Amino acid sequence: MTGGDKGAAAVEAALLTPLLIALVLLIVLAGRLASADLTVTATAHAAARAATLERTPAAAEAAAQRAAANNLRTHDLSCAAHSLRLDTGGLEPGATVRVRLTCRVDLGDLSGLGVPGTHTVWADSSAVVDLYRGTP
Repeated sequence: MTGGDKGAAAVEAALLTPLLIALVLLIVLAGRLASADLTVTATAHAAARAATLERTPAAAEAAAQRAAANNLRTHDLSCAAHSLRLDTGGLEPGATVRVRLTCRVDLGDLSGLGVPGTHTVWADSSAVVDLYRGTP
């Protein structure tokens, strides 16, 4: 090692460290958004299925809300705010129940990347009311 090379490794490390940290934060961001998307999709499906098991629109709404809250909690997705829109289709046998779930995912802890503090993820799902279920 010559006299001119002294400290070169320290300078390289000092220059590369912020880039490596930014790369790791980008990977965390991508993983968090992918996980949120999968969770919201699964939650919308669970809410639609729960609604099809009920007999009245009010009971279907309550069941869908409960299923969504439980699923989000189970998957440890904390939404800054979430909303669930439900179309019961009358709940007659063969009817289609449709759900749209929207979730604002908090990204505030990744602020060093210059990304917004929240990102909205949404999913649509539908489920068919069993054709052979009895009517009350």
